[in-house]
Formats: sequence, C-alpha cells, structure tokens
Amino acid sequence: MYTLSEINSIVKGTLHGIGEMPYSFFVTDSRQVIHTEEVLFFALVSERNDAHRYIDDLIEKGVKAFVVSNKEFICNIASFILVNDTLQALQDLAAHHRSQFHISVIGITGSNGKTIVKEWLYQLLKDDKNICRSPKSYNSQIGVPLSVLNLNKTHQLAIFEAGISLPGEMQKLHNIIRPTLGVFTSLGQAHDEGFKSRDQKLAEKWKLFGGAERVIANKFDDPTLRFSENMAITIGSGNDSTYKLNYVPGLTSSSIELTREGKKETFKIPFIDKASLLNCATCVVTLLHLGYKSEVIQQRLDHLQSIALRLEVKNAVHNSIIINDFYNSDIDSIRIALSFLNQQHRREKKVVIVSDIEQSGRKEEELYKDLANLLKQNNIDLLIGIGTAVLKNKDLFIANALFYPDVDAFLSDEKKVKTQLHNSSILLKGAHRFNFEKISKTLQLKSHDTILEIDLNKLTHNVNHYRSLIGKQTQLMCMVKAMGYGSGSSEVAKTLQHIGVNYLAVAYADEGVELREASISLPIMVMSPERDSFEDIIKYNLEPEIYSFKLLEDFIHALDKFGIQETFPVHLKIDTGMKRLGFEAEDIDALCEKLRHSKQIKVKSIFSHLVGSDNKELDRFTQQQIELFKASADKIEKAVGYITLKHISNTCGITRFKNAHFNMVRLGIGMYGFGVNEEENTLLQNVNSLRTRISQIKHVRTAETVGYNRNGIVTSDMTIATIPIGYADGFHRTLGNVRHGVWINNKFCKTVGNICMDMCMVDITNVKCKEGDEVIVFESSTQVNQMAKAMNSIPYEVLTGISSRVKRVYTQE
Repeated sequence: MYTLSEINSIVKGTLHGIGEMPYSFFVTDSRQVIHTEEVLFFALVSERNDAHRYIDDLIEKGVKAFVVSNKEFICNIASFILVNDTLQALQDLAAHHRSQFHISVIGITGSNGKTIVKEWLYQLLKDDKNICRSPKSYNSQIGVPLSVLNLNKTHQLAIFEAGISLPGEMQKLHNIIRPTLGVFTSLGQAHDEGFKSRDQKLAEKWKLFGGAERVIANKFDDPTLRFSENMAITIGSGNDSTYKLNYVPGLTSSSIELTREGKKETFKIPFIDKASLLNCATCVVTLLHLGYKSEVIQQRLDHLQSIALRLEVKNAVHNSIIINDFYNSDIDSIRIALSFLNQQHRREKKVVIVSDIEQSGRKEEELYKDLANLLKQNNIDLLIGIGTAVLKNKDLFIANALFYPDVDAFLSDEKKVKTQLHNSSILLKGAHRFNFEKISKTLQLKSHDTILEIDLNKLTHNVNHYRSLIGKQTQLMCMVKAMGYGSGSSEVAKTLQHIGVNYLAVAYADEGVELREASISLPIMVMSPERDSFEDIIKYNLEPEIYSFKLLEDFIHALDKFGIQETFPVHLKIDTGMKRLGFEAEDIDALCEKLRHSKQIKVKSIFSHLVGSDNKELDRFTQQQIELFKASADKIEKAVGYITLKHISNTCGITRFKNAHFNMVRLGIGMYGFGVNEEENTLLQNVNSLRTRISQIKHVRTAETVGYNRNGIVTSDMTIATIPIGYADGFHRTLGNVRHGVWINNKFCKTVGNICMDMCMVDITNVKCKEGDEVIVFESSTQVNQMAKAMNSIPYEVLTGISSRVKRVYTQE
C-alpha cells in the first residue's frame, strides 16, 4: 500500500485533496472498477482515447482518487494527483515499487513465444516458489507496470514479459522490470516496420537485459544472431551455441536433445509442433541454469500443459453463457478473469466455478481469504468451489456458495446445478488437473461440430488500422448490422465500445434493442426505421435514419404521440447517386424549410452512400457524389444553424478518398479483414474462421455416385469425407460438384456431388486424415474471397450467410 502523498512524491506530481488514504489497486481501465476501496485510477491519454472522460462516472461509482494530466477535471469531491504524463507516472510508480524487492526476477522478450515461455516457466517452478508473473500477455508500456505493481512481500520469484514495437520503448520497460536473469525467445518479423533494421530491433530488445547476470537466448531459427558472449547462454542448431539443439517430433509427443561441451541430454516433450519444442528447449535450459537436475526437469515436463492465451465465450444451457479459462488457477489469473467476467452484462447473475488454487509459499487460510475478498469485491452472486482445499476453507466465503470435492460430485448434483445456474454468466477457473473441460462440455449449449470462431483481438487490430488513416478529430461509426456481418452484433459491439469508437449503426430497430439490452451505451443509428418500430426507437434511445418527407412527418408525429419534450436526434440520408433511399438534390430546399420549423428533432448527422468507392473506373462519379453531398450538407447546416456530423466514406472510401472523411466515417467489412485491395489486406487480419470436423470416411468405387441426383459421378476409386456443413449453415449449393472445397490437414479437398442441407462430401483420396479431424472452411481473407468467387458473389454474402445455428465462439487475449 502507498498513501496518496507517497505516490505524489514518487511521481513528482501536485496533490489536490487528502493525502493520507492508502491505495493498493492501480487501474487504467474503467471497466475493471467494480469495488472502489483503495483504487487509484490513472487517466491515460492516447492518440485515440482520453480516459479523463470516465472520471465523472467513476466518481459516481465511488472512486475517490485519480492521477490526471488535465487540471480541468480536478474537483473537490475526490483527490487528484496532477502530472504532465499519466503513463509516465504509472511507470515511475512501478519502477519505485520494483526497487523495494530484492528477489530474483526473470525478464522475457522476443518476437514470438514470450507468453508461452512465461507460463511454462511458471508451471515448472511454482512448486518451489511463490511466483508473481505478468497476467496473460501484459507486456506493453501499460501492461508491464500493472504487472510489476502486483508484487508483494509473499513473492519469492517474479517472471515478467516485455514487448515493444518502436525504438526507445524497451529502456522504459527495463527500468521497471530490472531482471536478474534474461530470456530471449526469438527474433521474428513482428513489428519490423517500427525499426530501420533487424539489427536495430535486436539491439533494442536486448536493452531489457541491462544489469542481468545471464541471458538464455534461443537462436535456433536464426543462426546468424550474435549476442554478448559474456552474458548469453545460447540455444541453436550449430556448434557455436552453448547448447546445440536437435529435436525429434513424434505422433503424440516429441523429444529434444541438448548437447553442451560434448554431453548430450534428452528430454521427452508432450508436444509435437516445432514452436512448442523450441519454447520447451528455452524453458529446459533456463531450469538447467537455475541448477535443476535433469530428472526433476523431466518429471515436471511430463505434466506440462498447453496454454490457452485467449478466453472463450460460449452459449450455455439454462439461458447462460460460459467463459472458459480453466488452464490454471492462481490469484493473479483469477483477478484478470473476473475483470473479463464483469464485462459480460447479458445475464442476471455472475457465477464463478473455481478449483483449489495452485500456489505455494503462502498459508492456505490466507490464500482463500484473499480469494473470498476478491469474489466479494466483484459482486459474485454464486461461488461453486471444487476441490478439497477450497472445501476445507468454505466458511471463509459468501453465504451463497456450493462446494464439492471433485468435478464428478458437482456434475452428479444435476438438479441443484440446474436451479442455480439459470440465466447466468459463468466463469470456469480451474487448475488443469481438475479436468474442468468436463464441466464446459456438460454446460455448453449443444450444437453440431461446425463453429464460427471470432477473434476480437483481430477486430481491434483492424479498427486501429482504419483509425490510423483518419484525422484525430474525425469520428468513427462502425456497422454492426446483419448480426455484425455474421459475427454476432452484441459481442462485436462490446469490443467496439471498449476501444472507444464513437457510433454504431444497425439496419433495424430490433438489432438496436438487442444491443441496448446487452448494455451497449454508444449512440446507435438505425438505418431502416420502420414505422412500427418508432416506439422502440424512442424507448431505447436509438437514432433513426430519415430518408423521406413521409418518414420525417411520421416520426415527428410519433414524438408528439409519446410525449417527447426534448429534441430527438435523427440522421438525414442524402441520395447522391445510389438511387436507393434518401432525399434527392432537388428536395434539399424543401427539406431545409421543413427543418427550420421542426423543433422536436435535432439533426445529429447528414450522410450519403458511395456507389463505387472500390472501383477506380468510377472515381469521377465518386467525386461528383462527394461534391453533391457537401453542397447539400452545407445547405442543411445553414438552415438548422449548427454544425452536424457528416459522413459519406465507407471502408473503401476511408482508404481511397481522404477528401471525403469530413468529421465522421463509416467502417464496415474492413473491421473483419477485407480492405480495398490486396495491399491493404496484408495490413489487416481476418477475424472469422469457419471450422467443422469429419463425420465419416467412405471408400467409393469407380462408377458409383455420391449425393442427391447421383451428380457426384466417381470416375476412379475415391475416398470421401462427409462433413456436417450444408447450405442451411451457409455453405451454398453453388459450391458443390468440385466448384469449391475445404482444407483438411493443409490440403484443399474439392466437393463431390451436390451440397446437402446439413452436410456435404469432399474428396480426400490423397489426404492423410481420420474421422474427427478438423476441417477448415475458411480462416483467411483469401479463402473467403475464393469461396465468394466460387459462389459468383462477394465476401459480404459469405460472412452474413453463416446461419445462426452455427455456434459462435469468441476469443480474446
């Protein structure tokens, strides 16, 4: 704990308010503020977001202390520390906190594998020491100080990871971490664009290790790397490495051979992919350096578990959702998982199912007191504890709690489970040995093997790409209509709200209602408001598009009917050439006259729709649209007497027509990884992956046929796989009869015969596979484009055509 006066002295700020209160929780994300005692909020400012805007809401919640850089937000109902740079203040506080601890600290960096190596080192060392480690992938300029501030007097070892994208960043992280032992995982292509050369990037990463006694450095993938010989213990393929590495992959496990000064040691590894083997080698050499005997290392490697870097959200029985995070169970990771749980506002209750905690070096009663306090602070409605240790300490927990010695005992109590878990957001947080997978499989809503996986981190990446193309003052409206382009509107909207977009747009009012019921507070434009939906639009504070005089009159009448006294926001649609909806150029004068006398409404935005912003041959017409739009908008703003938002640029328009950004742009399919051309696609990440599994394998003889109407004629002996995806799932009938296919074990397998409603057949004659193997329908933008071409369509239809019966799985780091 630090008092506010002590923190003020450390960060060299100016204190306004009471300085004697102690603070031990340091927060930069307003969503993470559930309990308010001892919370100090740092109002960080970035190019796209200013967290000072959350201060009023946080004061209303009960937060009493803030670190700010804008004195205009200082008031007398809370305490403030005023600094020049709130991020620097956070880093200075963390650096001071690190200086109070004289324990071993492992600092990890590299282009790939940082988080995996950190988590595996934790698994391999946790039986001996109480370890503080970076939560998840907290390796940024913000994540590192937040990680280090978790250090407390019970910790005997710390493991922190550090990631950079620009020169000058690593020195700041070194000052916070100050590792006694370094680990360098790899040097890859990630963030090459931020550095003049790979040599510069390597030198920058190496700055983390200043003052470290030694650095474990893996250069297997790049033998040309050169490190400081006095510091580096290297792992490589050549004889110039400290440890020469050879690996032998197997079907279910592998072995690595490490040779040093002629002595070879072999370790069995429970993984078969190259990346895991290299990361395991890094961990093994680290333990050898720390003095662990080979037989002890092997015993621990036998129990090494794969790491899920992303939380999965799935629909569950009893109108609930489950959040799967059952690969480890310690206080720090529970705290992060609870933060994610608190972001899910779609259900009435918050339930946590937790196993015994994996952590050494602390008294058991003290450990479970901390867990009990954490659950209380986060307003958990029901705790289900599984394991003998949590059962033994059950008296420490909230009254509404259930305890079971193991997973089987919990699952056998079916009646009580059904009663307690109805309409809940359920967090599964268990150590791997407790086999929480059984709980997940039992609770998740049953569906067929076909799933659409939506990566919300990639969505964020794509939004940030388009943000980089627009001015700081230009607002961003994101389209979440058509079920978020097939991805699920409420989950996508939550992510967009969190990363600070300005507006959302839906097609129909019921889509907006769904978002409001999912606690989305952003302004929402309804692009096709039907007259029967006006009551919902008004009730749920949605904002209708107005595209005709009749619709304008009807909506004003509805405002009168429902007794709305204040002006209501609307969006005016101008038809500049689409000839679909909107006021024509010749309507503008009459529209202006009508608006002058319509006191019930406020024009929030004026907008139009580009016809061919992706087509160079239509650029002249596009410029004509832009000019016509500007002239119409200028007239309307003059008539109403105030400046409105103006937007005409869609995804392709954002990239190609900088002169048409105005003060807002609309982002649609670009969010999902589809840009204006192949060059832009390389800068984007495909958000959606459609996968299924092989149901059955058959051997078909020459002259036999496959599928309806015997259209799949077999000209030579063939092996086929039946997979559970058909036209009712969104795999269109036009894709049958070898016109398209799927990927199985990296091989493209063409369709055989007609596509059925619920399944289809593909040719796997030359593919090594078995029943139950994964099938990729698409996982890249290139594959989506190929599928669209085979359908004689566009990616929009592919994405929005994925049926609602296909289970959506959301992943997020």
